[in-house]
Amino acid sequence: MPRAFIQSTSLLCTYLATAPRSTPFSNSPKRKSSIIPNASLTKTEIETVEQLSNDIIDPNSTSEEGENENILSEQMMRRRIALSKAITLVESKSANRRLMGDILLDRLRQSTRNKVKPKDKKCRVPFRLGIAGPPGAGKSTFVEALGLYILGLKENSSTSDLTVEVNNLSQNSTPRTESTSVFAPEKLAVLCIDPSSQVTGGSILGDKTRMSNLSHHPRAYVRPSPSSGTLGGLGSYTHDAVSLCEMAGYDLTIVETVGVGQSEVELAECVDMFLLLLAPGGGDELQGSKKGIVEVADVLVVNKADGEYEKVAKKTASEYKKAMGLLRKPVGWWGKKSSESDGCSKENGAIDCAPAAPPVLLISAKTGFGLEELWQTISKYREFTNSSGNVIEKRKKQNRYWMWKYLRERVLETAKNNPRVKSRADDIEKCLDEGLMAPRVAAGELWKSIVYQGDEKSE
Repeated sequence: MPRAFIQSTSLLCTYLATAPRSTPFSNSPKRKSSIIPNASLTKTEIETVEQLSNDIIDPNSTSEEGENENILSEQMMRRRIALSKAITLVESKSANRRLMGDILLDRLRQSTRNKVKPKDKKCRVPFRLGIAGPPGAGKSTFVEALGLYILGLKENSSTSDLTVEVNNLSQNSTPRTESTSVFAPEKLAVLCIDPSSQVTGGSILGDKTRMSNLSHHPRAYVRPSPSSGTLGGLGSYTHDAVSLCEMAGYDLTIVETVGVGQSEVELAECVDMFLLLLAPGGGDELQGSKKGIVEVADVLVVNKADGEYEKVAKKTASEYKKAMGLLRKPVGWWGKKSSESDGCSKENGAIDCAPAAPPVLLISAKTGFGLEELWQTISKYREFTNSSGNVIEKRKKQNRYWMWKYLRERVLETAKNNPRVKSRADDIEKCLDEGLMAPRVAAGELWKSIVYQGDEKSE
């Protein structure tokens, strides 16, 4: 491995084993930081991290009865500005700013970790809703319509959960009415991922323009970010941006991906619920049976069920409902079918019920049709994942996924910036150009020069 990478890894291991109980970035004497102190940060940069951290989790930012509205507005604006600056830090490719982002994330994580207790099933962790779909499905219009509907719930309620009567989600049975809590968050954040140009590297970031009403709502935070050439529908550091929004007090974070295809499913590693938005005429029953993005979706929504597209939208939803019955979701994914009328099999007097298929719903972001039923469905899913503890287990798996992804990116970046590796890469590329070596073999040769670099220098 490159010497710089080996040294930094060794330093990390040494520090984690001997880290002191307190650091300059701690308010608690019992806190242990996992970030290596780095002298390359200036005093101003360290103070910036401190200020951003204090503004994001300011204990005085919570409203109290009788408190001056101007003071509350000022505190809210300060937190929003700090959140925007923090997301810019974690998205930066500058080495110093990246280190500042690492320290900020670590400090915020340590400050908020006691707020979520995984063993307490009554604990409600902030909810992450991911929305993906092909280009032209109306994702931005849908996100704005859904966001305004959600914020309207809170205006008519004094609590974050409303108890209402909703229909059972089983698709093959007559609807049954049951009581559930409808999630009504105080405020929400929306992270929009916009595609970056493969030619110039730039991005229009136009999704926020489509959400003008939601962007101006005082209890909504809308942040567009470029994909920066990353495949999968997300940006390189979307997971960190979601974490920052939660630490800033947003109970609901909506992630809207770029227009995606069948194989771009990375959103499932970043959110609690994966919503696939489809356009009318987007596929038949065979299309819905294909593996990929349809397979990982937790709920499918056919948009534009209005006007001349209404009949086509209903047909599309019908085709996908047939296909969803063939999917095999893991046990404990989201409730179960409850009776023979739902499609359960009965053997020896016992009813064997497989996990229910993902629901397929019709909505119109333009008219608002179907939004109430959709949000009730999402609320039911959230209630189940919280009560069962599934959301905690899912977050653990997602954290491990992103750890390995960030490691791959760091190793690749370190290798590309190493002079010796770059020189060896130039020689191998010449062999590629002359047809003397296959790309697969070339990659193996380059990897050998990285792995055995330390041994060669020590000989």
